[in-house]
Formats: sequence, C-alpha cells, structure tokens
Amino acid sequence: MHLQQTSIQGEDFVGLFGMATDKYAILSENFPECDVLGVPVYRTKIYGTNLVGLFCSGNSNGLLLPYFVSDEELKKIKDFVSQFGVVVEKVFDKHTATGNMIACNDKAAIVSPRVLDASDIEDALGVEVIQCDIALYEEVGSCCIATSKGFLVHPEAEETLAELEKIFKVPGLAGSVNFGFPFVKSGVIANSSGYVTGTRTSGIELGRIDEALGFLD
Repeated sequence: MHLQQTSIQGEDFVGLFGMATDKYAILSENFPECDVLGVPVYRTKIYGTNLVGLFCSGNSNGLLLPYFVSDEELKKIKDFVSQFGVVVEKVFDKHTATGNMIACNDKAAIVSPRVLDASDIEDALGVEVIQCDIALYEEVGSCCIATSKGFLVHPEAEETLAELEKIFKVPGLAGSVNFGFPFVKSGVIANSSGYVTGTRTSGIELGRIDEALGFLD
C-alpha cells in the first residue's frame, strides 16, 4: 500500500508535521506510525515545536533548516541524515518557514523570490535552483509537493504545468487536499514510495494525487 490517511491529534494538515525524501524522513514526535514512505524516519521537534514540515525542506542530497534551530537539534538531525550522505545547511533568511519557501525534488528546486540569497540552498540540495513564484504565490513550498516521480501543485497553477514539468523534470498535476484546500504541501508528505495525507482528503483528491505523484503506473 502506497497511501496512508491519518490525522495528528485531530489535525489533518499532516504536511506541517513532517517531510520525506527517497533516503529519509523527518517527522514530528507526535506523528502516528507511518510505513508507506519506506525510508528510515527521525522524529524530532524544531524550535521546540512539532511543526517539522513547516521548518524543513530537502531532497536526497541535502536538508535545509532555519537559522534558529538549536545546536542540540542540529547535531541530532545531522547525525541521522549523515549516514545517508546528506548535508545539512542552515538558511539565514528572515523568512524562517523554510518548508513554505522551497519546493524541491532530486532534480531541481523552486525557491521563493522572497529568499534573498539562494546560493547556499543550491549547494546543499545539489540541483539547479529557480527563483520564481507559482501562480503568483511567493510561498512556493506551500503550493507544491514534488518527488522524483511527479508533483502536485496549487489548482491555480494549472496553466503553468508544462513549465513546472521542465523545471522538476517529472510530470505533474494541479489538485487539492483536505476537501478543497489548495496549498497542497500542508496536506501531503510524499516520496517515490508513497504518501501520507489527511483524513479529510476526498476520494477524488486521492485519485488526483495518485496520478500526479506517479502511483497509477
């Protein structure tokens, strides 16, 4: 089974509580048991909160964290991901919700125009970085969830799918989560093996996510 629907203490926006790549996943301490991602999982808090998905972004090469992550948190996370050859970088930017500012897979990254310096991001992720909005939204990380098989993007980005496919080098679709919510990253944690979404995500939305992320093959 490649799909799991769950909630976290009644909250269906599971993407706020974790992130995943094809090598590892970082989840909040209160995240329910999860097997569909098929990778080693590290459970933690960032800045004393469970909003791990809000503060983290990364791919199989690198993991990006906000500058205010504590030395203790940073060391534990580094110890975990280093076993997979993953580098960790702090993002020194006033926009600290790193997960909302960056959409990436193992082929490319889209970084919000609000981020002042993307050079460290490019070095850490090891992919080409494009700074642009998505459907006029500058919080590009909240608008898109991308893997090495596909991507799901905000419904208003339907007309830019061809451009996004060229950037991420995988096919994708526009859709929603949790019964019509358009900022899809907040409601999905995904990699090439599977995905987790909220219990309110409808059957029609699940079908769309399956197709967008390449699980209908």
